[in-house]
Amino acid sequence: SDDIINKKPTPNAWSIAEVLAAHLMTGEEATLGYLQKKTLDTSTAHNAGLKGWWKYVVLKIAFDLPLRFKAPTVTTPKQKFASLKDIDDKWTTIRRDTLALINKLNDVDIKKELWRHPVAGKMNLFQMVDFFTIHFERHEQQVNRTLKSVAN
Repeated sequence: SDDIINKKPTPNAWSIAEVLAAHLMTGEEATLGYLQKKTLDTSTAHNAGLKGWWKYVVLKIAFDLPLRFKAPTVTTPKQKFASLKDIDDKWTTIRRDTLALINKLNDVDIKKELWRHPVAGKMNLFQMVDFFTIHFERHEQQVNRTLKSVAN
């Protein structure tokens, strides 16, 4: 229910709605805006080289470790009620628009460094999509723990 997803397990913890709407979805929405700007002219972007792949591998390893990372300020929850329907509608739109943007790009541009991770730096769109997957899966564990805690 909307009440359950907005309930915090502890005062300093994130609710499920905050994880989804304020963190994951906001990050993907900011990425969409960034990509819309970066893809207006891809002529100066470079292909993702070995340095980019190395940074990406390190990022993936870091996400596999049982470490916690501070979220970028823009994706830090601001304690606002969110309904599951609103989250679903908005996130669906963001993902649809991101896919449409990616589908407009040619094979050369997709391999260019058109996305910037806040810590790891520039990456290509394959790495971006893979990062979104591992980022989501990491927070899926958090959502499941939170759900167990607040549903009782």
